[in-house]
Amino acid sequence: MKRIVLSLFALLGMTSSYAQHSIKLSQRPEHKALLNTLLQQNQSPFSAGKTTGIPGEHVVAQSTWDMTLSSKSDSIYLGYAPGCGSKYDYNSMLYAYNYPYSTSPVFNNNGGIFGRPQVLFDTFMRWTIDPNTLVYGYSETAYGTYNSQYNLTSYLDLFVDSVINPNMTYTNKFNSAKNIDTAFAYVWKAGVADSAFRQFYKYNAANKLVEDSTYEYHLGMWRLGSRTLYTYDGSNNLVQIDNYTNTTDTSFLLPLTEQFKYVNTYDGSNRLLSVFSSFFDGTTLSPYIKDTFTYSGTYAYHNTWKEYQYDPINGYWAPMFYMNKIINSTTGLPDTVNIQGFDSLLNTWVPQTVDVMTYNSSHDPVMLKDYEYNFTSFPSTPNFITYYYYNPYTIDNTGIKGTLPASGSAVVYPNPATNTISISRLNVPANTPVSVLLMNIRGQVVSRNSLHWQNEAHIPVGDLTPGVYWVVIQDDAGNLLHRQAVVKE
Repeated sequence: MKRIVLSLFALLGMTSSYAQHSIKLSQRPEHKALLNTLLQQNQSPFSAGKTTGIPGEHVVAQSTWDMTLSSKSDSIYLGYAPGCGSKYDYNSMLYAYNYPYSTSPVFNNNGGIFGRPQVLFDTFMRWTIDPNTLVYGYSETAYGTYNSQYNLTSYLDLFVDSVINPNMTYTNKFNSAKNIDTAFAYVWKAGVADSAFRQFYKYNAANKLVEDSTYEYHLGMWRLGSRTLYTYDGSNNLVQIDNYTNTTDTSFLLPLTEQFKYVNTYDGSNRLLSVFSSFFDGTTLSPYIKDTFTYSGTYAYHNTWKEYQYDPINGYWAPMFYMNKIINSTTGLPDTVNIQGFDSLLNTWVPQTVDVMTYNSSHDPVMLKDYEYNFTSFPSTPNFITYYYYNPYTIDNTGIKGTLPASGSAVVYPNPATNTISISRLNVPANTPVSVLLMNIRGQVVSRNSLHWQNEAHIPVGDLTPGVYWVVIQDDAGNLLHRQAVVKE
């Protein structure tokens, strides 16, 4: 069994950077993901979720073009269940991918609630350039399901190159306070669950997470691999994170050792001011990275971010990275993001990239122009352009009551399908009037079949365009009975 410890930091470290340019950051991937998670708790007012029953829009596609090659370098397409929306992350803005599409589904933190992503997609499809062949093509599909509080209950991530990027399945269980209680994850290899993990969570009286423990199934037993502790101040700000694990102990017999420590500070408005991180160097916890943030006025997102790396030989914090945002005083949104690195020889900040944003009337980004510094100046035309596309949505916009998949209430097969899909074991009495809808990933109904339920139903799909569709079953009152994604070949 492959040894993988899915601690908080390992899960957060699975975040895909998707960068189209290279930024020389010293911080580890799990550190960057942790910062983004902390910062997501201080969102711009424009990024709040749409109110129930109020028309809004959610992102349905994103495409990045390499202007030097005049070709696409990365694209995403998203499908949603009725009423599910998306949020843009105005805090990070380090890369073009500031809609956190997948990252780590168990730990996708929105406002301190674990298990609720900021983009509530049901279907995620990605095309990108293969790093081995340098050919642009299809690379990944993911599916998500949610409960009535829009907490993520299951997540399936499938890769074309599954030998390199193993397919993953996650399921989450939530308690009566709507906090994640237990998470289960496993790696698929050649159709077999090669590695399995369980994660358990404990909360304080304020429903704030205080401990999570990760177990790996090893030699026929569930064994503790990692434990993370969380400490809060009087305002319920997360002020310290301590992670204990043993990265080299394959026997699970040694006592856990603290590997990571984060100490956070906040201002009077509970906005993150600094993160001091320490990492185990084999002997002791040593200072590693310091991140500091400043804010303009009452804006919830930061307008500067500086990062320093500790130099143990000379005993000082060496500057590494500097981001500052130019905020439009009328819209309150960042129009320009400047990113600089520190040149230790010249003892000065050196430009790296400039991102220029354009928004629509709903304050959602529609274009990001990325300019890369070429050692002397910025080019007159952008190196990369990212376009964002939206569809309007409201709660129940297809007439289907509810957004919950009734897991296990029916069997839909074959999947993938060619000419016909069959449905059996629907948990309703015989002769119950039901409707079977097929919806494309845009949320449009492409087929509707009304029938009185017997033992099995057969729905033709031969005329449909190949792709991903939702099979939605509802009764004559419009109540959702079952929902499942299928692939039409």
